[in-house]
Parts: sequence; structure tokens; C-alpha cells
Amino acid sequence: MKIIQDTPTYLECKKSALFGYIFSVILMVGGVIGVIVMLMKSSSQWWIGLIAVAIGILILFLNKSISLIADGNIKQVKIATKSILNASDNAYAFHDIKEIIIEEDRQYERDSDGDRKDKTSYVLIFNFHNGYQEALNLTPGSSSNIAVNGVNMSRFSQNNAVMNIGQRLSEVIGVPFNHKRRGDMDFGDVVNSVGEVVRQVKQASRDDQNRLQI
Repeated sequence: MKIIQDTPTYLECKKSALFGYIFSVILMVGGVIGVIVMLMKSSSQWWIGLIAVAIGILILFLNKSISLIADGNIKQVKIATKSILNASDNAYAFHDIKEIIIEEDRQYERDSDGDRKDKTSYVLIFNFHNGYQEALNLTPGSSSNIAVNGVNMSRFSQNNAVMNIGQRLSEVIGVPFNHKRRGDMDFGDVVNSVGEVVRQVKQASRDDQNRLQI
């Protein structure tokens, strides 16, 4: 999900379903080709292709686009989701929302070459005063680096972009923002986080000095 429009009283975010559709088509086409090739070779492993096709179909139907708008002019949050199976369009009043939460879940695993890869998921949660919760999956389409405006984003930059969405939502709506982390965290994450904080403090100090000179 990325921010499309951002003003002090208005925030619009969108998550495209394009990557999921492309990935599902690749899986289905690859699976069909795999089945054909295996049958031509009289191999008993043709069923692997069917699994790829089934996974592709599952992703195709579960994949959804999300549109999120927090409008301070009408004091309302609008959440629209759309998939092949269904579509929903809900609106919630600001005063019904208790807090905004970003839940981060990070897990590490090894690939076939023994290299470590991390899989991080982000869920945006609206907690309401009546106990109801609205959860939206903000996880990028790929667990590797993603690109914004053609520039590759590091893992920390991805995290920072997602946290910015949660923070801006809380500011526009006027409710607390909380970040909950689950899963593993390595030393590199700590170094990156500390480094980013130091960089932001230095930048703020330079900005203050420039304003004083002006």
C-alpha cells in the first residue's frame, strides 16, 4: 500500500492487486506447461504442475485491491476492497475509532542455497470503542525489496513507509498509533533502526540551524 494523496486533513492510500494477478497467471501457465512436459516424458511427477495451477487459482481469487481514505472534512474513514469473488465499501466515523495499530510479523527462513531470507508481513488494524476490529493486509506483493518511483527500497525503508501510513492515519483521525512487532529480529535490524534515528536527528538539527541563519 502507498500514499496517493496526503494533506493535514486528508489521506488517501491504495494497494494494487496487479502483482497478485500477474503472479497467479505465471503460476497457472507454468503449471500447465509443467504438466504437459511431464506427461510427454511419461514422468510420474506431473502432479507438481497441478499443485502450481491450484495455488495460482487460489491466489487469483483471494487477491484483492484496497482503497483507504481518511477525510477530516467529513470526519470519516472509507475502506473499499475488491476481488474477483466480492467487493465491499465501508465507512466509519472518526469518533468510533479508538486507535490505529500496525502489526509487524517477521520470520526468517533458509532458501535452497542456504541463504537466509526474511518474510515480513504488515497488518493495519482499526480498533473501535465497541470492541470491533477492521484489519487490512499492507504486506507488499513481494518479500524482497520493493520499488517506489523506480527506486529500490531496503527492508528498513519498507518498514518506514508502512509505519508512516499508520502514523499519518492516527494524525488525521486524531487517535493514538501503536506498533506491535511479532516474530524474530536480528542485530542488523537494530543497527538500521538506530542509524535511521541518528540520521533523522542530525537532519532536524541542520534544519533548525538553517532556519536560525535565515
